[in-house]
Amino acid sequence: MDRRHFLTAATGLALATALPRIGAAQNAVIDGLNAYLNGLTRVRARFRQASPDGTEQTGTFFLLKPGKMRFEFDAPADQLIIADGTTLAVFDAKSNAGPQRYPQRQTPLSLLSMREINVTSSPFVRRIDMVENRAQITLFDPEAPENGQMVMIFDTEPVALREWILTDRTGLETHVFLETIDTEAQFETRIFNIAHNISTFQRNR
Repeated sequence: MDRRHFLTAATGLALATALPRIGAAQNAVIDGLNAYLNGLTRVRARFRQASPDGTEQTGTFFLLKPGKMRFEFDAPADQLIIADGTTLAVFDAKSNAGPQRYPQRQTPLSLLSMREINVTSSPFVRRIDMVENRAQITLFDPEAPENGQMVMIFDTEPVALREWILTDRTGLETHVFLETIDTEAQFETRIFNIAHNISTFQRNR
């Protein structure tokens, strides 16, 4: 993974302004987005990440509400990202200093891990757009727009999260595509425990 681009989005995007007034035609779509996001309580999904330099990486994304997420990259990436509900930890095999830690509340992706979600009142959401049969939710920090933005892209018939795009302060885009989403997956909760994964990650290097 190109950690620089992930961290730009993970730590640089925070509060957003209120959404502009939406038309009545969007209400059904927004209700569908809220119902879908609130229904995602336990998820395991394969993902493919396309970085600005043309490289691609794959891995597995885990979600357990409330608050827990994990991005487990396939070899040879040898990287791991865990959110435990409070802290976002980024593990990198090239570092001997342990994971880098950031407040999870500064991560727009934490919208996915909230127990209850309303995209029209979330402090992260800047706007919602309809593009053909897809909905796009744009998240950014209006007080620091130079930090870039994140766009979450959903199919609307039926509603399903398909992709997010991270744009850094230089305008470079990293695309993350979700595949084979399993909403009934079984996995141990300790995969979201940062302390436990420090020893496991180092042992497996």
